[in-house]
Amino acid sequence: MLTTTDLIGFDVAWIAVDAAGFVAIFTNAGEAPIPESAEYAVFATEELVLDLPEISEIQLHADVPRPDSFVAFAKRGLFSYDWSDAHRTASLFGGYELMARPDRPLSVEELPSILQAYALATRLNDAKFGAAVVVVPS
Repeated sequence: MLTTTDLIGFDVAWIAVDAAGFVAIFTNAGEAPIPESAEYAVFATEELVLDLPEISEIQLHADVPRPDSFVAFAKRGLFSYDWSDAHRTASLFGGYELMARPDRPLSVEELPSILQAYALATRLNDAKFGAAVVVVPS
């Protein structure tokens, strides 16, 4: 079994479901903590998400040089978060920052079964994706 320590240096993605049943994808910038419940799926998640059809217009919340992947995730109906502390030297968030939000978010029930299983493995019941600018996984 992988551990977060094993994943240091690998920029990977994991997904989770919030209290309302919506789905977000989180990219770890090669250094962020990843919930143990999500570790087994990190090398498959991004590809599976990008296989989904584009269904939504998006709102970009990040001012980053290359927002392409965040935009691509949100166009597929997932809230997109990144570990932006990797690029900060001060005012650290200590969590994942909202990069892009879909205008038409997907609920977990709308995902293909494998992505549904990955998302349901990590429930962030204290989070409301999109409204939460920073999410700290517990």
